[in-house]
Amino acid sequence: MFFGPTIFRLCEQGAEVYLLCLSNGNYEGKGGERRKELWNACRELGVPDSNICLIMDTRLPDDPKAQWPVPVVARLIQHKLEALDIDTLVTFDRGGVSSHPNHSAAFYAVAYMFVEKNMPSKCTFYTLDSVNILRKYLGFLDLPLSFVLSSKRYFLRWTESRRVTRAMKLHKSQMVWFRYLYVMFSRYMVINTLRKINLADIELELEVDD
Repeated sequence: MFFGPTIFRLCEQGAEVYLLCLSNGNYEGKGGERRKELWNACRELGVPDSNICLIMDTRLPDDPKAQWPVPVVARLIQHKLEALDIDTLVTFDRGGVSSHPNHSAAFYAVAYMFVEKNMPSKCTFYTLDSVNILRKYLGFLDLPLSFVLSSKRYFLRWTESRRVTRAMKLHKSQMVWFRYLYVMFSRYMVINTLRKINLADIELELEVDD
């Protein structure tokens, strides 16, 4: 839904892309169905089946009211980074794009890893920019602002964005009416802007939260 342009472009460039999913999306009792949809969507974007890592942990329920325990998420991410010898990690920023607490938990888990000095030294960390509601639904019209405000970005041409649209629509169980509007107008279907994060950035973000 949010990282399509980044995933598509990296796969196209020949990068070895792994996807770590921390929940099977069982909030409405559709976890099994959504697992299959995830695999289908990843194939459409170019991620091999063997590179999809799905975590099944009862401490991480798919629930907008649930606060995931940060140390637990941090350990799970750290294990995968080390096991797969990952050199670049991309996840949500603290805004989680849609303010979903499960999204934000991924950022806070990586922040915890930095503070605890558990982040692998060779791994570079990027977050996906959360933008305001106006920019979020500008689609291609957000390109000028994205160029000016971001140094790391992935843009898709119209023909390429159709691949991301097809991948999104393969999540059939989640395609309620308002998500069709999202597919039509959201800049995240065509543009991803990323921010490189270091320990100083993490400390500043946490100070803002405090």
